[in-house]
Amino acid sequence: MRVVIDATSVGSGLGGDETMICGVLRGLAAVARPTDELIVLASEPDLLPVEIHSHPNARIVSMHRHSGSRHFAIDLTRAIATIRPVPDVVFSVTHAPVRSPVPVALMVQDLSFHHRPDLYPPIERARLRAVVPRQTRAAAAVLTVSDHARSDLVRSFSLDPARVFTVPNSIAPAEPQRGEVLERGLTWLSAEGVSGPFVLYLGNLHPRKNVARAVRAFTQLRRTEPALADHQFVVAGARWFAGGDEERAAADAPTGAIRFLGRVTDDQRELLLQEAEALVYVSTFEGFGLPPLEAMARGTVVVASTATSIPEVCGDAAVLVDPLDTDAIANGLRRALTDDPLRARLVAAGARRVAHYSVERTGRAALAAFDSIAPSEVLSR
Repeated sequence: MRVVIDATSVGSGLGGDETMICGVLRGLAAVARPTDELIVLASEPDLLPVEIHSHPNARIVSMHRHSGSRHFAIDLTRAIATIRPVPDVVFSVTHAPVRSPVPVALMVQDLSFHHRPDLYPPIERARLRAVVPRQTRAAAAVLTVSDHARSDLVRSFSLDPARVFTVPNSIAPAEPQRGEVLERGLTWLSAEGVSGPFVLYLGNLHPRKNVARAVRAFTQLRRTEPALADHQFVVAGARWFAGGDEERAAADAPTGAIRFLGRVTDDQRELLLQEAEALVYVSTFEGFGLPPLEAMARGTVVVASTATSIPEVCGDAAVLVDPLDTDAIANGLRRALTDDPLRARLVAAGARRVAHYSVERTGRAALAAFDSIAPSEVLSR
């Protein structure tokens, strides 16, 4: 089977799209059959997983990524049409090429724009709500990252369940920082005003991430729990849309208690996950929710939301709290930071949870989705 994979989002700053694509690429590299060919369209080839660069059945095609409308309406269609031999499947994310000469496997990671349109700017909201339902119905197969999101897609857009597939996320192996690299990272943290133990939020500052309420919960906890008076809350991630609720919530905290780092590099991200006392991730809507799994891979305890797909992903490896209840978030943080037996149990459960979401599982699920739409003579080759 010959599969074209649109990986031009890697290096674009699109966050979850990049992590998901890299996980799928690693998974396919791990389980691809001798008759499978992976043609990877990339705007930043050097940022693709090393497994793809070294795989004998992978071919990387450089392609500049323009704006979304031009990319899907013109560039992607043209790129697919030039590939020889003709591919059997094209895999794209969120949107499909407007005209594709081959069947499309479309990845839609969540339907937050459908259920919470108020959280999106008008133009973004209109585009997603107009285009995504139509393209999911036209795609040969629809892929998503959790069983919760799969059920949501089937129900919301009246899709045939037989052509909607769960392809779960996986994460890159943890690479603990040591020696000079660790020292440089700690120096950077200190320069950013992070001087003691800290709780971490990692991700973009979209309103559905609920960071403002997490900040208020942490502020409440620090004032009522003397043992945590020296802890800080570190917020790492770029803002997608206009906002400021997070900073307004931080204004009520003691000076220096909340630190906003903005977008961080991969090395800085690794350091934060490694050094944090706990990760707090109380999003109100997620198709998957990768940061909790990334934290678990580093032995960092997690306080997470009971909303949407997050309990499915976290299982028994996180303190789960109502994301709309500030007191519940504060109490969950208190337990995660002060209850040592609980922390030990969560670390052990987290390691098992990470193993559950292996790259091989991701690759096998993606191949099964692609196989479902490839011509039968291709699969018999």
